[in-house]
Amino acid sequence: MSALHRRNRESSVFKLRISHTDIGTPLEWDSAGRWTTGGSWIEPFTHPVLEYGMTVRGSDGCALIVNRERVRSTRTWCNIPANETVSDAVYVRRLAEARAWPLGFVFIEHGPEALQITASSWGTAPIHLTAPSGTLYGSWNLLDLVPHIDPRSFNGAEVVRFLTYTPHYSAQTPLADVATVTERATATYSHEGLRIDYPEPGLHALPRVLKPGADPVAFFEHELARVIDRWDFTPDTAVADVSGGMDSANVALTLARLHPGRVATGAMMLAGDHGHQQVRRRTELLRSGFSTDYRLAMMDHLPFAPGGPRARGERFDPKEDPYAEARNLLLDAYAADGKTVVFTGLGGDEAMKVRSTEITPGPHPTPSPLHLNSGIPAFLGEHGRRLLPSRFDGVAPIGPTLWSILECFSALYPHYMERGLWPINPLAAPEIVRLAESLPAEWRTRKRLLRDRLHRCGFSDDVVHPRLPENFQHILDTAMRRHGIPMLEMLLDGGAWLVQDGYLDEAELSRAARVFARTGDRTFDVYRPLMLETGLRRLNGRSVPQPQDRAGARRDGP
Repeated sequence: MSALHRRNRESSVFKLRISHTDIGTPLEWDSAGRWTTGGSWIEPFTHPVLEYGMTVRGSDGCALIVNRERVRSTRTWCNIPANETVSDAVYVRRLAEARAWPLGFVFIEHGPEALQITASSWGTAPIHLTAPSGTLYGSWNLLDLVPHIDPRSFNGAEVVRFLTYTPHYSAQTPLADVATVTERATATYSHEGLRIDYPEPGLHALPRVLKPGADPVAFFEHELARVIDRWDFTPDTAVADVSGGMDSANVALTLARLHPGRVATGAMMLAGDHGHQQVRRRTELLRSGFSTDYRLAMMDHLPFAPGGPRARGERFDPKEDPYAEARNLLLDAYAADGKTVVFTGLGGDEAMKVRSTEITPGPHPTPSPLHLNSGIPAFLGEHGRRLLPSRFDGVAPIGPTLWSILECFSALYPHYMERGLWPINPLAAPEIVRLAESLPAEWRTRKRLLRDRLHRCGFSDDVVHPRLPENFQHILDTAMRRHGIPMLEMLLDGGAWLVQDGYLDEAELSRAARVFARTGDRTFDVYRPLMLETGLRRLNGRSVPQPQDRAGARRDGP
C-alpha cells in the first residue's frame, strides 16, 4: 500500500486487486498485512480509530470482510484478520450488524460467484474502482488507479457538472473508466464485469412545530456531545479545526468541554481585514480550553503558486479544493506531532440548509455565479453545451446525508489518510442532520441554532455575528490574479484539452480571463476551467506552463 502503513494499529478501508479467475477462492491473511488468493489481494488501511475483521460462512466459504470506525466501549469480533469460519446463523448476524453499524464502514463479501463492496450512509473514504481486462482494481485514492486506465478518456457529464458548479453526487468521476462506490451503494464484480447499484432514496425529516418551552439549543448541545463521544479516539492525539466559522467552532467547543485542555486546534489563516477578524475571534474561542494551536498563513501558500505541489508537477485529483497547498502543510504539522484524528465542521452548511420551499422569493432571482448567454454558461463549447441538458443523468439518489458534503469526500480523505490522519465530521451525523431538518426554518436561517449556542456560552458578538464573511474568496481571487490567469492564458495559447474536446469555448474563456484580470469579476468563470485542465493534464503526466516562464506575468498585491 502506498499510503502510510502503521502495522501496530487496527485498520479499515481497502486497496485491492482482484482477478476474475480468483473470485470464490479462499482468502488467506499474509505476513505483509493483506488477504490474498492467487494473484489477487485486499489490503486494509491502518489507523487506531478503525477496526477490521474477516469471517467465513461455513456452508460455502463466502467471506465477509468488515471495515469500520470503532465505537467507543464496544467490543466486536472485528479484531482478528485471520480466517474465522462460523455457522450460517452467526454469519447472518454479523452481516446484519455490519449493515446497521452506526459509524462509517465499508464491507466486502467475497462469494463463490462474485465480489461485492458496500459502503455506509456516511460515505467516508469512498472506494474508486476500475476493471480493465478481467481484473478489478480499487483504492480510496483515485490516483492509484491512473496506471490501469486511459486518463485521457473523460466522463463528459462529470466534466460539465464540475465546470458549471452543478456537482451532483454520483458514481461517476471525471475519468471515464473509474467509478466510485457511493453511500449505501453496492459494487458487484464477477465474470460479467463491474456493476454499481444505487440504494433507494434516504428518508428525511420535515420541519415540526416546537412544543411550548422546547429548547433546541440545549438539545443540540446534548446531541452533539453524544455524537462526538461515540468515536473511539484519544483526545491527546486529536485536532479540532477552529477557523472561526460557526460550524467548526461548535464542534471544537464541544470537544473542549468533553476533554478540557487535551485537544489541539488548527486553522488556515486569512489575510487583511478578514484575517484580523479571524485572529480576534479565534483568540476568544481558544480560551475554552485546548492544547497546542497550529496556524498556517494561506497567503504564503497560494493555489498554483510557483514552488507549490501543482507547480512541481505532482498529480492531484481534478476535483480537489483549491486550497490543498496550505491545508496539506497544516496536515503535515499535525502528523509530525503524532496527531491521528482531525475533527472538522464539514456538514454544517448542509445541516443548516434552508429548503427552497421555506424561502420567500425576492423581487429578483439569485444570479448565477457564471456569466450566462441565453441561460447557458457562456464559456461552454459546443460539446459542453450539448451535454448540459443531460448532466444530471446517472446521479445517485438523495441519501441521509446531503450531496454536497459527500461530493467533497472523494478528494478530501486521501490527503488525510496519506499522512496517517483520519477526519471526523460530527455535523454530518444522521442524528444532527435529522435534528436540524426537524426544526422550523427560523432556526436554520443564518445558522441561528449554531449562533445561539455560542451566544449562550458567553461569546461576544464578534464571534457570534462577525462583520465580515470568513471565507477563502479573497485568497482565491489573489491566487488567480498572481498565478492563475497567466497560467490559464498560457494553456489557451498552447491548446487546452478542454477546448480541443469542445467542453470550453476558447474565445469566451479568454475574454473571461481578461475581464477578471482587469476588474476581478468572473472569478468562477476562470477558476474551475483552470483547475480541471491542470488536474487532467497532471493525471496524464503532462506538464503545465508556469506563470514565471512568461514575460509580463502579473504580480498583484493581496
